[in-house]
Amino acid sequence: MKKLLCIFTLLCAVAGICACSDDSHGPGHATPQAEQALLAKYPTATDISWHYKHGYYIADFLSAATRAAAPGLLERKAWFDAAGKWYMTETELPFAMLPEAVRNAFSAGEYAAWHVDDVDMIEREGAETVYVIQVEDKSAGIETEVDLYYSPDGMLVKKVADADKDYDYEDFIPALPAGAVSAYLTANYPDARILDIDFENGMTEVEILDGRTRRDLLFDAAGNWLRTKTEVTRAEVPATVMQALAASQYASYRIDDIDHYRTPEGEFYRFELDSASGDIDIDIAPDGTITVVSADSDVPGGGNQQMLDKTVREFIAKKYPGATIREFDYDDGLLEVEIVHEGRAKEVYFNGAGSWVKTEWDVRRNELPAPVASAVAASQYASWKIDDIEYVQTPSAEYYLIELEQGSSEVRLRITASGEIL
Repeated sequence: MKKLLCIFTLLCAVAGICACSDDSHGPGHATPQAEQALLAKYPTATDISWHYKHGYYIADFLSAATRAAAPGLLERKAWFDAAGKWYMTETELPFAMLPEAVRNAFSAGEYAAWHVDDVDMIEREGAETVYVIQVEDKSAGIETEVDLYYSPDGMLVKKVADADKDYDYEDFIPALPAGAVSAYLTANYPDARILDIDFENGMTEVEILDGRTRRDLLFDAAGNWLRTKTEVTRAEVPATVMQALAASQYASYRIDDIDHYRTPEGEFYRFELDSASGDIDIDIAPDGTITVVSADSDVPGGGNQQMLDKTVREFIAKKYPGATIREFDYDDGLLEVEIVHEGRAKEVYFNGAGSWVKTEWDVRRNELPAPVASAVAASQYASWKIDDIEYVQTPSAEYYLIELEQGSSEVRLRITASGEIL
């Protein structure tokens, strides 16, 4: 997907000189500059082995731990280019060597009871150091793995579910911003920490930590700022905006998500709202003006669909012919791609390995097939209130997901189009 494929790679391919293997475990040799850079940065490195991948010379080595919490040797992997420039180091850590803020955040989080399988520290040139805690759990015979990315001060900045077993963080190497992008970040977020930078099809997407707030910024090919997107809580939304929602016809809808958008034209809050009669997205400006977001509405400031991985785009084009990709984001560790297909908004989800997990779209009550409606009416939940309906496609099944509630109790029924309750 990104980022640096150097001219040296092409020379290797043409001249056949040097080990340009993509085998991440095979033996190899680095340039003298890379070898010297490694020893300059890690003078106590031992058991060094090199391999070459996608324009990088990667050194696997051992080095002494510097904290009493874990005496002994640490396994490390450092990435350099042919000229000896360092880009990233991955260090396997014992849990005890994590910063206290990270350990505390994990212990207070929703995955505290999961088994900790591995811990990595990712140091990168020009970007924030992150700590990755890999956890796993088994429920109903299904094993799930989640990678939790933390900033040094304990903020959970990213989740990835079921990543590829061979994932080595290569696409986490940031290509530093330049020109207008760098100038905009310096002027508007001088103290921000860069989490990640992607370049794709001329667009630039930058993820930053502004204090303890994560923001996504999008720039066009000329470096012009298009928009800043920030996920916010209800408590962070101005009173005028919440009052406008409360006075609208959508007051009874359940708030699923809120994003704050800033664009050159202005700012607004986008609400994702759920209800039994159908879900809806609305934009509310600071002055309380409400705009309904239709399936074919333009994404504010321009969408980031150009940044989407080619494999994912090709999968969507094949499974949903004629679909328009509007935008993508991450939701509970999964890549969520918003598309418009056959006049209907749909969300397509992929795991960290890039495999399709499911597709969901909203269904109104009057759209339910008769066998499905009859199955609900014949169930023990016939008197319960229908709160939400979605159609779900997975690699192994398709069904209607019906959420029902009665008082403080809730239940979710999975019913096939033929009326079978799964």
